Amino acid sequence: MRAASGLVAAPPDGASDHAGAYTLRDLLIMAFYHRRAILLAALVAFAVGAGAAVLTRTQFTAESRLLVLVNREQTGGQDLTGLPAVLNIDGLRSVEAETEIIESREVIERVLEAMDPEALFPSVTMPRLFGLLPAYEPKDRMEKAVEMFRSRLRVETQPGSNVVHVSLQLPDREQAARALSMLVSAYLERRKEIFDNPRSSFLAQERTRLADQLHGIEGQIQQIKSESQVVDLAQEILLAANQVDSIVQRRRQVSERRVAIKAEVDSARKRLAALPEKVFDFREQTNQAHNDDDRNILLKLQIERDRMASQYAPEFPGLKELDRKIETVRRAMKGQDKPTFATAREVRNPAVAFLNNHLLTLEIEQDSLDNQLAELDRQHAAAVQKVDGLRTAEAKLSDLERTRDLVETIYRDYTLRAEAARIEEEAAKVRASNVRVVQWATPPVTGQNAAPGFLLAGLVGALLLGGAAGIAATWMRQVYIVPGEPERGLRLPTLASFAESADGFDSPEARRELMHFASLLLDFTVDGRPLDVIQFVATSEGRDETALAEALAQEFAQGHQLSTLVVNLCGRAGTVCALPDPAPAGAAAANSVAGLPAVEGSLPIEPTAVPHLWVSVDAQKAPFGNPRTPLAQTQKFLEELRGRFDKVVVIAPPPTVSHVSRRVTGLVDANVLVLRAEQTRAPAALRLRDVMLASGGDLLGFVLTGRRFHIPKAIYRWL
Repeated sequence: MRAASGLVAAPPDGASDHAGAYTLRDLLIMAFYHRRAILLAALVAFAVGAGAAVLTRTQFTAESRLLVLVNREQTGGQDLTGLPAVLNIDGLRSVEAETEIIESREVIERVLEAMDPEALFPSVTMPRLFGLLPAYEPKDRMEKAVEMFRSRLRVETQPGSNVVHVSLQLPDREQAARALSMLVSAYLERRKEIFDNPRSSFLAQERTRLADQLHGIEGQIQQIKSESQVVDLAQEILLAANQVDSIVQRRRQVSERRVAIKAEVDSARKRLAALPEKVFDFREQTNQAHNDDDRNILLKLQIERDRMASQYAPEFPGLKELDRKIETVRRAMKGQDKPTFATAREVRNPAVAFLNNHLLTLEIEQDSLDNQLAELDRQHAAAVQKVDGLRTAEAKLSDLERTRDLVETIYRDYTLRAEAARIEEEAAKVRASNVRVVQWATPPVTGQNAAPGFLLAGLVGALLLGGAAGIAATWMRQVYIVPGEPERGLRLPTLASFAESADGFDSPEARRELMHFASLLLDFTVDGRPLDVIQFVATSEGRDETALAEALAQEFAQGHQLSTLVVNLCGRAGTVCALPDPAPAGAAAANSVAGLPAVEGSLPIEPTAVPHLWVSVDAQKAPFGNPRTPLAQTQKFLEELRGRFDKVVVIAPPPTVSHVSRRVTGLVDANVLVLRAEQTRAPAALRLRDVMLASGGDLLGFVLTGRRFHIPKAIYRWL
């Protein structure tokens, strides 16, 4: 919201609460507004109290007193072992226990069985709720009689005293005394039945049960030993543990040997893979081929020549013949390139055979070790299983032995207690009771009547119920009755408040409020200029916003001499600014200074009987009220109206149903909500406020019309 000179209209969101807390006047207004509901609730509560006061009867209270002695006979102080008794130092507990026995159902039922419950409480046989409901069924009458008897019974104890005060309230004094005496007698009998409990038979039964339990435990111990096949469990566990340890040691040794064998096998395989299959034996190399006699022949020929040369002359033909042969052999030897022959001999490697034999031996031993490990694992698993079984058997035997020891101890204790209980039961038969009747019930002389209390309760209940009814009615009410409620709900300031009047806005009070309202609007400024265009919007189309806007326009025109135009987008102008019939002939000429011919094309305007005041004619049918008119044209038209008139008052339908009103909301200088007291619903007002804010409009505040004063004027003087 934009600032005004001297006034600032706080925004709805995040603003502080204008109205503050409820005042005494607001509370009284709400009380008088909801007076019918408050009076009805108060009368109902007071009628209930008065009816109870009329129907109540005088009640007579019979009293009796009992003395409770705290000694060995008290249940909390008994000891069955024959040892010195330990008395209960808290006597109040014993006394409270006695009171619970007195109020028990069994005691009350004995009294009612001795006395006719229908005669004692006749209401159980009569129709209920003034005959609206039938009487109780015969099977339910005893239950209802017990509840009624218990509601009239009072059992009280005094702190620091062992005396129990018992009282019973009934309409008949003789019945009250007799019923209370029978109650005390029934209590003593019931108490005797409770505390006269034979204990020796119970202890004997428990002793027999414990003996059977001992035999059962012994049988379980023997069965476990037979299943485990042990005589001495500790010795068997030690032997089994030693066997497991021996197997573990052997397994470690075999595992070590297996690892060593594996390493030897791997090494032998590596070495065997690296050894050659055969090894070199010898090598022989020669260039003499088999069946080659050239050299032998040459040698023979040379020997033969040497022999013949020694015998014959050099010219001997035989020598020449030998020389030709030698030369031929030599030529033959020179013409042939004989290759060189080499012979290499290899034999099988003896190391390979040795390693193969050794590797085979190691693999056989490795397989044997694997089988041995498997067997040792089986033996180890069997030994561990045996140890686990022995441990389980030991745990069971230990538990059974502890149970046997405990049961034996309890058995001995119960044997002693059974004998002591038998002795005590014999002595208890001649022992006096620890409850003494100090005072037996006698018929009371005077009675009590609760009629004044019921009347007072009815009065208090009327006040409380009436107040609750007023609060509930106020909480459920959704309409506004005082200006403070819309201020708190809408978080908007109150601009004006008009009381309900038969004269409408023509009454003196309304005129004074209009004068104040008009002055307030004239004091506001928007960006340094006054509010020229003001729109009035209500939650629904009615006569309040039209009449208020026209009355305000009349105040602007008459009281402040401002040229004012009323644009009614809801319909024709109302009664305040009604057109004269017939209109003055010179009215159009007299008002020509307002520039009527320039705007008549888009918005028909006619003068009124009030000077300086004009009204639109069928504005909702003009382009200004047409939703199809462009926004720029509508804004230009409003600017033209600002230049033609001092004040323009727009009466618009609710923006929740009209697009034209939603458009104009953001174009006017300020918007004013018109709320009708006791008619405008709060959700509708909140919805209207949110729609206007969402449309970009500035909310100046609200005006409350039709307000009624429910408080008498004599009371208003003091508020």
